[in-house]
Amino acid sequence: MPPTRIRSTKVSALPERLRPRKAPSQRRAKHLVSAVLEAGSRVLLERGYERLSMQRVAQVAGVSPGSLYQYFPDKAALVAAIVDAMSQRELAFQLEQFGKLPAEATLLQALELMVRSLLTFQRQEGPLMRRALEAMQHLGRFPALAARATDAAAGLRLLLEAHRAEVVVADLDLATHVLANAIHSLTHDGVLARPDSLDDETLVREALRLTSGYLRTR
Repeated sequence: MPPTRIRSTKVSALPERLRPRKAPSQRRAKHLVSAVLEAGSRVLLERGYERLSMQRVAQVAGVSPGSLYQYFPDKAALVAAIVDAMSQRELAFQLEQFGKLPAEATLLQALELMVRSLLTFQRQEGPLMRRALEAMQHLGRFPALAARATDAAAGLRLLLEAHRAEVVVADLDLATHVLANAIHSLTHDGVLARPDSLDDETLVREALRLTSGYLRTR
């Protein structure tokens, strides 16, 4: 069965020290918070975490600093909300791609779609994701991020189960762990930043060589 029925895990999005002061309930307040998050993303892209200021975010969002502080006590809480929202978008995008897998797709075709979809998301939000990664040393990891990575990996495991006859690795949990981390590192600039000379097609080709060799070679 293709992995089309993954359900997102519901967890508390942020630890207490990074939570907003309150959640917007009325439409006007929701629009304000949305504008602040968009402005915060722009300032984070432009300046990075250390040079981001709440005053600049308020200016870009077109709101008063007081309105900003009603919801976010400091820039750590604001950036954490930006990271959390981006994490939700990435998981939703990945699950949508899993849902497009045709039943007759081969294992390699499915893995290729996975790698290409991750690269597509990177093209959309890669610069912001890199800024967010830089900010994580100030924020620390929080449970929601790990939970969403687990949800995405669950789709990969179902894919491996659906093609069990093609996989020589005996332990599918192990295979899922190895592949999820390998693919994520390749598409998200894990250990080394992606060189400018490495285009998408080359990366897809080499990622498939890596994954297919691991799955099919004893």
